Amino acid sequence: MWKKISESYWLDIYIKAQEQHPKTTSSCIALKLSGKSSMARYNMWSFKVAVLVLGLLAMAEQSQQLSVRRPLHGAIRKINDEGPYLGLVLVSDTNKQALQASNVFVPSNYAPTVALAGRRFHVGKIKGTNVVHVKTGNASVNAAATVELLIDTFPIEGIVHFGSAGAVNDALFIGDVIVPCQVAFTGSRQWKKFESKKGQLRFGDYSYPEEGDNLLGKQKQTIFWLPINSRWFETATQLQNIEMQQCLDTDRCLPRAPEIVYGVRTSTADMYIQNAAYREYIYAKFKASTVDEESAAVALVALSNEVPSIIFRGVSNTAGGSTGYKSYSYLGSVNTLNTAVGFIGAVGSSGASRANH
Repeated sequence: MWKKISESYWLDIYIKAQEQHPKTTSSCIALKLSGKSSMARYNMWSFKVAVLVLGLLAMAEQSQQLSVRRPLHGAIRKINDEGPYLGLVLVSDTNKQALQASNVFVPSNYAPTVALAGRRFHVGKIKGTNVVHVKTGNASVNAAATVELLIDTFPIEGIVHFGSAGAVNDALFIGDVIVPCQVAFTGSRQWKKFESKKGQLRFGDYSYPEEGDNLLGKQKQTIFWLPINSRWFETATQLQNIEMQQCLDTDRCLPRAPEIVYGVRTSTADMYIQNAAYREYIYAKFKASTVDEESAAVALVALSNEVPSIIFRGVSNTAGGSTGYKSYSYLGSVNTLNTAVGFIGAVGSSGASRANH
């Protein structure tokens, strides 16, 4: 094998290696080429081996320099070695305040926080379960980008999403927590053909030189209501002894104890609803009980990545309705956090939920 490669090739490699490791190369080659003329063949073989070793050393040094230039890569690799994790996805500063005040999150000793793409991922444990929690910020585009980054960066086996919501169902009150079985983008609109009373935009109508079927925009399946993982939903319905706070302090309490409501629908749209007529339309048309700006985006990204997810939303206001207990909205964040923490304790991080998605 050695004879097929010219000696000039090895000399070229030697020169390049000497430029990168002058001291090591010179001493190594000098050692290999010393001796009597009868050892010429052995010395040439040793020379080639030495050059190969030095080449590998140069490659290793380049890899090490890359790791030094991008220290975050090494940190994330070490964090991921401790996984898998549940992703705890919250929305607002109020949700984060409730989480911090609870003291249920125990930060990692190695790397408690990772700043990535304008977001801060917090690594640690809740009730002994590995968790990475992150705040999305308002609106579906922020939620979708954050959850995709979370799943792509860390070994996430499931998404637990909690946040606040506006009630459109009169049976709900501030402080209640809803655990939906379905969620949809009710603010998404489809264009219709001009002056058409039914149907959606058909790309085939605009084919050139003549109308005809067109594959643009064609989908195998259209889903309006996004389903929540059935196994996780069943686990959530079995939660017990969840603390539901009714009072902000000894003098300020809600008129009734908050409740956990299961199996309802929630709707997502990039709008904050304060219109009573639109509130009534959402409930009558879609039978949705709450409105928010992120849940459907979280569920869609989880479904697309085949990662189970569940949603907990705490009622913080009556969308387009009474503002009499608006100052009690913080209780929605506290109660939904308590429910999410109870769920994390029940599910743990065994990986069974992902396998049964």
